[in-house]
Amino acid sequence: MTKVLGLDSDSAITVFSSVVIPHESKGEISEADLENYLSKVVWKSFDVLRNEAAERLGVSEVDLILAGVRVVGIKVDGHEVLNPHGFSGKTIEISLSITMVKRGVLNINPNKQEELPEVLELSSAESYLLSKSLAASHLLYLDIKDEITKVFLVTPTRTSYLNEFNWGLKDVISAYTEEFGVLHETAREIYEKFVAQDISPIATEKMKKVFQSSFKKFTDGLTLSLRNLSGLGLKKLPPVYLKSSFSLPQEINGKALALGKKRGKLHILEQEINISDLVNNPPYNVYDWLNQLAKRRIKWLMP
Repeated sequence: MTKVLGLDSDSAITVFSSVVIPHESKGEISEADLENYLSKVVWKSFDVLRNEAAERLGVSEVDLILAGVRVVGIKVDGHEVLNPHGFSGKTIEISLSITMVKRGVLNINPNKQEELPEVLELSSAESYLLSKSLAASHLLYLDIKDEITKVFLVTPTRTSYLNEFNWGLKDVISAYTEEFGVLHETAREIYEKFVAQDISPIATEKMKKVFQSSFKKFTDGLTLSLRNLSGLGLKKLPPVYLKSSFSLPQEINGKALALGKKRGKLHILEQEINISDLVNNPPYNVYDWLNQLAKRRIKWLMP
């Protein structure tokens, strides 16, 4: 089983996207055609994304490492196939995940004869796998930490990081600290009792109001992050899935969400998503024969 390394969005960028190219030779698609097309798609994807990756990771393009490429889907004339070899068609569409990291993030010893791990941006891979498990063409995936919430968008043509805003556990605890005039440690204990429903009904109502005052900053931040929703090709707000590093009140699970004129629904993720499935388990590992070829191709693109 291949080891899979999930990195934070500050260190890595993984984008799932598709490239359509014409089938240039006559007749059936051969293995030589596939090698040629895969090389073109890898290069085109890398060329399009490297400026975006460098900007988001805060480095120059020469300090980027193309850490991994995986084939996650192939279509011939719009029809999904497991192996396009032997098919006839005018176009072939190859869907890839492409991962870039800052130089120095991966400590690789070239003298060691060991299999290198597959590297992925954790939340981007989780977003993709969640969309596939739900058969959802569109969704928003929010990764909530102590201070920052990062937003990932899934569409039929792309899955990737979108934006981020300031909101997390720190904001929640600060609201309880200010309301009750207690230390942060005590405020956190109060909040955790509220989430665990370990308080009286009267106290619960009070706690709800305090949480809602903090949660307004969350909705305001998300509204700003999605202000160009129509520009992203979305006519309506897709379902919003929350992965939080701390417990959230169950009352927001399934809660209607209003962002301006857009209406959606919040869903708290209860179970972890195993990103190693993308590498080691079906149906995601059916293109391993092409992935080995892609690994050889990425060596051409990096110094």
